[in-house]
Amino acid sequence: MNDFYNKDDYKFEDIHELINNEVEESIFLDFKSRGSLSKSDNSKKEIAKDVSAFANSEGGIIIYGIDEENHKAKSISYIDGNEYTKEWLEHVINSNIQRRLSDLRIIPLREQGHIEKTIYLVKIPKSKMAPHMSKDKRYYKRFNFESVMMEEYEVRNLFMKKSTSELVIASWDCRKTKTDVEEMLKYICEVDVFNSGDVCEESFKVNTIISNFPKTMNIKWDSIQYKYQQTVMGNGAVKLSSKSSCPIYPQEYLNGFRAYFEIPKIDEDDLKNVEIRIDLLYSSGSDRVNTKMLIPWFKINEDL
Repeated sequence: MNDFYNKDDYKFEDIHELINNEVEESIFLDFKSRGSLSKSDNSKKEIAKDVSAFANSEGGIIIYGIDEENHKAKSISYIDGNEYTKEWLEHVINSNIQRRLSDLRIIPLREQGHIEKTIYLVKIPKSKMAPHMSKDKRYYKRFNFESVMMEEYEVRNLFMKKSTSELVIASWDCRKTKTDVEEMLKYICEVDVFNSGDVCEESFKVNTIISNFPKTMNIKWDSIQYKYQQTVMGNGAVKLSSKSSCPIYPQEYLNGFRAYFEIPKIDEDDLKNVEIRIDLLYSSGSDRVNTKMLIPWFKINEDL
């Protein structure tokens, strides 16, 4: 379904493929027959209900012009594009949903170019302005194959979501770098943070906990150059803590942690039990990565 949603260009052959493969409806995909489009108030309410439900959830596609059976695409149900134009459908959606949706696409597909044989593909992104209210003054979401009314707490959570940041660990790695000491290996560890929300986060903290290094290994950490706090924990693990020095804005990436260490040259087997835990902490939440992927890290750029 992700491949279908992420397409930039749709053709009528895509509709035939859905039917031939008996693709099933889901929280991301809904099939509507020709009768779902009419100029009655009830029909307009249903259109607004279904479209707003997708926007309040994870987004998806509604296809007007496909009959379904047992929630599977069954046959084409042509819409007369002369009677129900793209502009008419767009007006129904925009005038019956509050707040108005942005980035919504209505794509008309016509069998061999015949306007009387039209299907409308309505592509709805997950809305950053959710929740959106339907014409009946209610809020809806997608659940299984349906658009269902949201509970009060779900509506409240969506309103609150617009006032909080959402940070995630976007990437992390540990790469080999050059050293002047022949018998040592030198590595730089980095963690990047991404603000996927719509609110600026003033400050965040990254804790990187590395445990199960061989006890005989003499590890040299540099906490001066890279400005992090080093703590040796009771179990012998090392916690490296770094606090952001500037705010992170919506849709922005920032380097949240950078450190380097040196260890004596050793076999990979000596590192097989090393574990790394990365904790991202910020005002409205947290994110975490656990991994034993240190050995592949040490293989990066082995020619250095």
